[in-house]
Amino acid sequence: MRNIVFLSALMVLQHFVYAQEVNDSIIYHQNQRILQLLESSKISTQIFLGYRYYVEGNGNFNEFSVKRGYINFEKSLNKYLSGRITPDLTIDKEGDGEGDLEMRLKYCYVELKDEGSYGVFTSPKLLIGEVPTPFIDFEEKVNAYRVVASQYLDDMKILTSADFGVTTSVLLGGKVDEGYQKTVSNAYPGKFGSIALGVFNGGGYHALEFNNNKTFQWRLSVRPMPERLPGLQFSYAGAHGKGNTALYPDWDTHTGFLSYESRRLVLTGQLFRSLGNHEGTLADSLGNSYKAKGLNAFLEVKFLKNRFSLFGAYGVMRYTDYTGTDIEKTREIIGLAYHIYKKNKFVIDLNRSISNGKCKGVIEFMFELAL
Repeated sequence: MRNIVFLSALMVLQHFVYAQEVNDSIIYHQNQRILQLLESSKISTQIFLGYRYYVEGNGNFNEFSVKRGYINFEKSLNKYLSGRITPDLTIDKEGDGEGDLEMRLKYCYVELKDEGSYGVFTSPKLLIGEVPTPFIDFEEKVNAYRVVASQYLDDMKILTSADFGVTTSVLLGGKVDEGYQKTVSNAYPGKFGSIALGVFNGGGYHALEFNNNKTFQWRLSVRPMPERLPGLQFSYAGAHGKGNTALYPDWDTHTGFLSYESRRLVLTGQLFRSLGNHEGTLADSLGNSYKAKGLNAFLEVKFLKNRFSLFGAYGVMRYTDYTGTDIEKTREIIGLAYHIYKKNKFVIDLNRSISNGKCKGVIEFMFELAL
């Protein structure tokens, strides 16, 4: 009898030991799977916050503000396939939620890429979904002061930075010197330049589609002296389609863009002309688009071991409305930045806009936090 009891107890103990081993094995493999997922995933944020003092005519006001916030969720399934979701935090300026921080999607896409070379073409990419547009995405990599303002054509509502559609890009002639990529910029590092093309709804990432038109946008950038002046590029970009209203106003934009980047100096110069805009608002009540033209320039000078930057921008756009009135819109920016670590910085700037003699300005003390 005692032997039977002993054998039974031994079998029960063996069962629990085996069950624990199986459970430990399952937990181990689950943890390994989680680690693999984390290794191929990336979460980052970019937040603009600080204090703003506004001057408008004879009045003024001030506020502490979270100006903008981006949260990037990126996941690589393998070396060819990945995805990205980027919620965009901004202040609701109308409706019942006026004054609230609202969340909307800036990017949501699948990315197919290949790091190989095919003749003159290198590292082709294809993005599908809510994607960056060809020119503004390129310009934002050169002018790193989104914390202050949108890029000029975006600010003037001519182009938008993201839209629903499909876009493809490719580098030309391999990649530029690795030393330049490490010390200056690794964005669009094609040795002889890059190309980007896309087809989009046209209204932008924060608008509904109000017609059946799709728009075509493009950018061609050429790096003429990759060995001697790798930071010098000439770009031609534009868009063709209809504005995003039921009246289908014409939209045809062309811009020439010169950019130069080095460790201590960033310089851009831009000329543009446009018939209408992506929103369809640069037109009269019958849908006849206005012809606009203008220029924009940006300069950044870095000093004290690149810890500080003095920067400024000037842009102007002119057009004639349906009444025959000449409209001129000017934007002037000057500021000083202290670079804390990588993209993190503290900025003091004066941002002033003038429309036919009416001036609005804001003095800002802003932090850009990139975590």
